[in-house]
Amino acid sequence: MTLEEKARVAERAARAAGEMLERHGTFQIRRKAENDFVTEMDVKSEVMIREILLSACPEDDFYGEEGGGSEAAAGRWIVDPIDGTANFMRGQRLYAISIAYEQDGELVIGCVYCPGTDELFSAVRGRGATLNGKPIHVSNVARLRDAIVQVGLGHRNPEILRQTEPVFFDLVHAVSDIRRSGSAAYDLCSVADGRADAFLEQGIFLFDYAAGVVILREAGGRVDAWRPGMDPIATGSIMASNGLLNETIIAILNK
Repeated sequence: MTLEEKARVAERAARAAGEMLERHGTFQIRRKAENDFVTEMDVKSEVMIREILLSACPEDDFYGEEGGGSEAAAGRWIVDPIDGTANFMRGQRLYAISIAYEQDGELVIGCVYCPGTDELFSAVRGRGATLNGKPIHVSNVARLRDAIVQVGLGHRNPEILRQTEPVFFDLVHAVSDIRRSGSAAYDLCSVADGRADAFLEQGIFLFDYAAGVVILREAGGRVDAWRPGMDPIATGSIMASNGLLNETIIAILNK
């Protein structure tokens, strides 16, 4: 199966899970850690996505937020069944289903679906990125004062929050405006289609950002880590922008 065919399978899985989530009634909630929750719908979404992906691609392995799975494989699906569970729990519309495909250690497919807005972002490495089938591209904002920046505060980890707080206030004074959606996948896609100009967060997991990273890169964006020399994919330290703002923002992060 080609990567383009696998991408279509991912899109089908994301839409199917989204339709199921939008029809939900009451559901159980369990606290995983401070400020971190999982619902029975997270689990149901992951099970559905896994079945669709592996039925079509039995040669692949699977790694999901709720059920775990293979840590390394020649071909591996990386899935967050609900990115933005807190939003979903409270009836807010910005939550996303994030599906990425990793081939020989490289992220090559990204699919992010937001059921509440019916936005399907998709990308295959080397083929560009789309929103609901139409090509998208990052913004051309080159001056930080004109930029809208999406942020994640890393509030589940006290040490990461302590590091992020002063940076947040520095950014507030340096940019046009700050946004926080509660979904790293959706934030990365917002940069990819130009409605925002940068996104930053520390301490997030591979399933949070894998698909969004593919989409952003294919839309012309750039992904770095907060600290020079760090690997953003390996560390979950994500500093992503339209490619014109990375150095300026990284200077603020490291001053």
